[in-house]
Amino acid sequence: MLHLRLFSLMTLVLLLVACAPLVPATTPGATPLPPGDSTVLKTPEAAELQHLDVGVGFIPNVQFAPFYVAQAKGFYAEEGLDVALEYGFENDFVALTAQGSRQFAVASGDQVILARAQGLPLVYVMKWYERFPVGVMALAETGIDSPEELAQRKVGIPGLFGATFVGWKALVHATGLDEASLELVEIGFTQAAAVSEKQVDAALVYLANEPIQLSEAGLPVNVIEVSAYIDLVSNGLVTNETIIEENPELIRKLARGTLRGLAYTIERRDEAFEIVRDFVPEITDADASIQRLVLERSIELWQSDQPGLSSAAAWQNSADFMFEAGLIEAPLEVDKLYTNEFVE
Repeated sequence: MLHLRLFSLMTLVLLLVACAPLVPATTPGATPLPPGDSTVLKTPEAAELQHLDVGVGFIPNVQFAPFYVAQAKGFYAEEGLDVALEYGFENDFVALTAQGSRQFAVASGDQVILARAQGLPLVYVMKWYERFPVGVMALAETGIDSPEELAQRKVGIPGLFGATFVGWKALVHATGLDEASLELVEIGFTQAAAVSEKQVDAALVYLANEPIQLSEAGLPVNVIEVSAYIDLVSNGLVTNETIIEENPELIRKLARGTLRGLAYTIERRDEAFEIVRDFVPEITDADASIQRLVLERSIELWQSDQPGLSSAAAWQNSADFMFEAGLIEAPLEVDKLYTNEFVE
């Protein structure tokens, strides 16, 4: 059963995560701590601030712009915080945060649901993404522009894990698509090449990534967004029940600083992008235009009439779908998955 596989994976993560190397964020102007101290880099001004490590995605990326902006503009410092981003695997950070080895991480709603289904005291405390960032991409010439058009087609997916797999199962669940009517094939993270070279008819993608790659290469694409069919909880800040009980003001400070960074990024995009380039020097002049488009597309996914606030209906949709799809073994109490008390 799929849920058993997921359970085994999380259990393995809990056992091994302490050994997993985590790469610290490098803040411009930072100096490393002496040997034997934490691997996280600190700014010279950080001595009087409360240091926090926040686990985010695998590598520095333009899509973390709100965090970079909050660091660079001093929004965290104004809250009395010295926030360092750590890069690694989402599963690792979920486990570390649930265990109390980390105070905060960025995680998607489905990861919170999986953690709570295993009794881990993880709680979602600030919404970042308004829309789930996964979809199905196909060349426009195929005529594939709806889930129904996927029947009798070959659909590529990176693997039976992660956000693209959850997005796929949610799309199937919401539309009643018969998976037996198509061929689902694992292609690794080669979606752009697999679609452009017609190895598959369509592929599961991140909306702010592969569609931009092909469009900029002169290949028009159609994208079926999962969020058009089901409202799932996407990425946001998570913590554990101990922090909520013992240090709620810390959560408010981190949420306030992050939401200020988010608002500033949306309102002043050109400046935000230049800040991103300071934090992600791998962005060269040659690919800056594409990365700027990635930021614009990401902003579309972040924008909300109620920044930071979770929807009870979205959490119910997410939990119900995961139970009915066999991703968790039993229904969950949705009100334990999240709280809006730190952003209301």
